[in-house]
Order: sequence, then C-alpha cells, then structure tokens
Amino acid sequence: MEFYQLISFVTVARIGNVTRAAAELNTTPPAVSAHIRHLEEELGLILFTRTSKGMRLTSEGERMEKKAVDILSASDEMHHFAKTLQQDIRGHVTLGINAEPGYLKIPDIIKTLFEKYPGINLEIITSSTGEILKQVEKGTLDCGFAFGSHSNSRVESIFLSHVDLEIAIPLSFKESLNPLDLNALAALPWIFPTNQCPFLDTVKAFLFEKGIELKNKIFANDDITKTTFIEQGLAVSVLEKSVAKGFAQRQKIFCRQGSEKFETLLYFVYSRQRADDRLIGTVANCLTDAWNIE
Repeated sequence: MEFYQLISFVTVARIGNVTRAAAELNTTPPAVSAHIRHLEEELGLILFTRTSKGMRLTSEGERMEKKAVDILSASDEMHHFAKTLQQDIRGHVTLGINAEPGYLKIPDIIKTLFEKYPGINLEIITSSTGEILKQVEKGTLDCGFAFGSHSNSRVESIFLSHVDLEIAIPLSFKESLNPLDLNALAALPWIFPTNQCPFLDTVKAFLFEKGIELKNKIFANDDITKTTFIEQGLAVSVLEKSVAKGFAQRQKIFCRQGSEKFETLLYFVYSRQRADDRLIGTVANCLTDAWNIE
C-alpha cells in the first residue's frame, strides 16, 4: 500500500469523479483508476460502485475512507513535527575550508542552513588540509574539507568529488623551457606549502617514480603568499584546474600539456567520536545535498 494510492482514493471519494480527481492531482484518469484498483486488490474490498453520475463509495469504502484520512493526516502531522525538530536544532559549528568558498559550494550550504535550520550558526575558518585534519582530530574544529586520502582512524570522511590538477608554470619560463622535459621542469623553483599539500604530493609521487626530485623549493605558509609568488612568476605550483585556468586567462602562467592526468580527492571530514552529533549530522546533510551526494 502506497501513500499515493490513499491520496487518489480519498480524492475520488471527495469529488466523486475520476477525471476531475486526476485533474486536481495533476495526473491522468487511467493512473487514478489504477491506484484505486490496486488498493482494492490489496485490501480485498470493493471501495466504489460505478454509476452514471460517477463514483460512489460502498459501505466498506466509507469506513476505509475515514481510516485513509486518518493515515494521511498522521503523515502530515509527522512531517510537521519533523520540521519543528529541525528548527529546534541549535548550536555553533566551525567548518574548515581549504579552497575557494564557491568551489566548495559554501553559499549553497549556508542558504540551506539558513532556510531549514535557523538555530545553527556556521563559522567558516580558512585553513589547509593538514591543519583541518589535525584540528578535527583534536576537537578544536568541528568539521571541514580535506583533499587527498588519509589513514586517520579518528576522522570520518565523506567522499565528495575527484579534483583535477594542473602544473602551473610562470610565463617567464615559457621561452626557455620544454615543459615535457621533466628534469628541466623539476629544476625550476617550486612553491612548497609548509603544511601537508595533497596537490603537490600527487605530482611529487609521479616524479619520484621517474627518479626525479624537486630540490629548488620556495616555502609559503598561506594562500596570500602563494598567490603573490604565482602572480610575480617566481615559481611553479600545483593548482586545482579551474584556479589554474583563472591564472592562465590573466596571462600569469601556462599549464603543462603532458599526457599524464593529475588528480586528487575531496572529502568532508569530522571526528569519528561525533558521528552521532545532531549538529554535525545536520551540516553533513546540507553539504551532501549541495554536492548531490546520496
């Protein structure tokens, strides 16, 4: 027995006509008739008699209509109660982000939280993957985004997306460099974040397999410094594809056009100890909705 069958049954009983009931329900008369027929077969009862004036409830149908109305009313009441519980969820949640808010769909998450859960205050904290994982494990950060796989048993992860990467090379090197020459590319200055960087780690692992090591390093511990180095054409960097395209369109870098494809993974992370926390669960649900994760 399905709710849509009960809805069709109650609507036909009220209107007394299948065609008009179908119009009210935005469906077709054959569909409504099928709903009634399947309901009668499942219940083992004749709910209507067909007359020249339309559909008339049988005595059994009259008693079943009252029961169907009660069931649908109880369903409506449950949905209303659920919305009340949603609004009762209150608290402050810190969310660590490691990329542009638009890329992480932060505006969509905030919009859903504001509309459905006005009692939740969300604090966005810009950080890096390594720091986010560390703070989530320590309990000083509620949840966040992390690039790359990790083996921390104390941190729970929800997979969100594959992330395409590009090796971004300053235009100042374009005339003198063959970007397909990996040894020449590796000999250039490279930007090294001071914290864990899955982007760079992906490329380093690829070069390591070729017996190549990056030795000319420029360290940067924040995105402002990193962006300045890129803007000034000082060093090679590994960037998310859309970010690299933005720098390329501004004539700051060019991307290495090799046959290799570099990518990492993006996760939503939170402490395993808080897996049953309603606040974390609510933010996670809003986030997976924004990312269309089932």
